[in-house]
Amino acid sequence: MTTPIHDFLNSYAALDAERCHMPGHNGALNARDITEIDGAVSIINQSERNAALLFGASRTLFSTGGSTLAIYAMLTPFAGKRIVAFRGAHRSLIDAAILLGIDIDWVYDIESLKSYLVSMTKQAMSVFTTNIDYYGNTADIKAIAQLCKPLGLPLLVDNAHGAYLVFTDEHPLQLGADFVADSAHKTLPALTGAAYLHCARNHPSKEGNFTVEDAMALFGTSSPSYLILESLDLCNLHIANEKERAYAAFAAVSELKRNLALHGYSLTQTDRLRVTVDVNAYGYSGGDFARELRNSGVVCEMYDSRYVILLFSTITQSGNTNRVWETMQKIPRKSTINCTRSTVNCKLYTVNCTLYTVNCTLSKLSPRKAYFSPKRTVPVERAVGEVCAGVRVCVPPCVPLVVPGEVISEQAAELLRQCGIKEVEIVV
Repeated sequence: MTTPIHDFLNSYAALDAERCHMPGHNGALNARDITEIDGAVSIINQSERNAALLFGASRTLFSTGGSTLAIYAMLTPFAGKRIVAFRGAHRSLIDAAILLGIDIDWVYDIESLKSYLVSMTKQAMSVFTTNIDYYGNTADIKAIAQLCKPLGLPLLVDNAHGAYLVFTDEHPLQLGADFVADSAHKTLPALTGAAYLHCARNHPSKEGNFTVEDAMALFGTSSPSYLILESLDLCNLHIANEKERAYAAFAAVSELKRNLALHGYSLTQTDRLRVTVDVNAYGYSGGDFARELRNSGVVCEMYDSRYVILLFSTITQSGNTNRVWETMQKIPRKSTINCTRSTVNCKLYTVNCTLYTVNCTLSKLSPRKAYFSPKRTVPVERAVGEVCAGVRVCVPPCVPLVVPGEVISEQAAELLRQCGIKEVEIVV
């Protein structure tokens, strides 16, 4: 596996040339930080072709704007059209719908997708789903793809948390997806912002009047970070040569889960590189438990009122997970916290979410029309019955509880308050 970007940056840094080009620090901050000088463009294409071979794609594009840019790009061909999407999507889908004038019909599980596709009074042009969410819930990509194929509906997958699945037979491209966004920086050894956009082998990189290259240029910067690009280039080498290392990481995380469960921790079922702990069952709020961890030198990926999420990568070693295990053994167990109210927890974000089906079924305006309508900001408790005009999320997991254009229900307002969101924008 070649590393054309890495090799070029090595050679250029060694030249000690007088840099009469951008960036303005002239190599003083980082000698590898360059712009599109002579010879620095074709190497990107070479590295992208390497990635396509590794992932089994017909075309792979590098993104220095994370999976958000990749999601914008794969949705661009559907501008002004209607799509069907599984609820619990990252805000990048909503933002793309606002920018591109896309109407979204929501489904919540495989059965509701089946029903939608059978009735389909309004013709959707594609299906969009999230494969792994922040809590480790996975989608049945194969089953969704089997529903899409006979109808000729492209399947778009936000696989931001699942780039590591390239080491397995579970990557969405292998299961029938047509376009896939992978955030390399989440679970592979890449810099923040490094992501891939893949087109399936049986699907062209052109959809309608747009190519994915056109769409990436439309939303992406014309000055990509070569440091991020280099990290993707080196990820190719990692994928090509270090499958055993990745499986050792899977094994280390699996062993940590077993140890935690035997110790009395309550874990939810998750993907291979994530540990989701119900810390209420151990006597803590999410914030209190996260502070216990941090005080002992372990920093979690995220927490809410009930759950703490630990995220690992394909370069995780047993020494890393052992340190977590040693730390969590020492945290004393307390009396279980019983939550009597609707808790913002991992059940909220699954495709089978009952809270979402209750809260967010009434939509009065398209996301774009609501977002660009005259609006005002009101306290959440005064927003019940009003039409949402803005995007309010917890970060992470960055999933909108209410989408612009939807009527804010009492349940939705309560969930917004539990997320610490005190104000919301409404249409006037």
